[in-house]
Amino acid sequence: MNLLRIWQMTEDDTARDRALKTISTFGGQLNKTPETMPAMMSAYDALTSVQRQIVIAGAPQAADTRQMLDLVWQRYLPNSILMLADQGAGQQGLVRRLPFIANMRPKSGKATAYVCQNYICNLPSSDPKVVAHLLDREPTGK
Repeated sequence: MNLLRIWQMTEDDTARDRALKTISTFGGQLNKTPETMPAMMSAYDALTSVQRQIVIAGAPQAADTRQMLDLVWQRYLPNSILMLADQGAGQQGLVRRLPFIANMRPKSGKATAYVCQNYICNLPSSDPKVVAHLLDREPTGK
């Protein structure tokens, strides 16, 4: 599962390939008795499902940023990763691996959420109701 998270956060295909190899190694057992390997089944689900990236752009300690983060934390969002675009060193570290994060900034001085599916993002929003709606929608496609 960690290899899949690394792949999703860095687009490092080596991590994805290693995860796939690990899952494939246990394929026979997964087919026969999947209930004996719940973590491996979760990893398989992550590998074969739509991936979501959620980026919150805002100052880490600001109340509006915390509100946006809480919207994410209050939901069960499997196969999703959450990243903070803090306009500082943290964001610059992410940009080295995920260039699409470079231009993610708070809009009109407010914390802003970017909800993406397979690295294709919806329009950003600073409105908690709109963000909640985007988070609650089922991912579509593969």
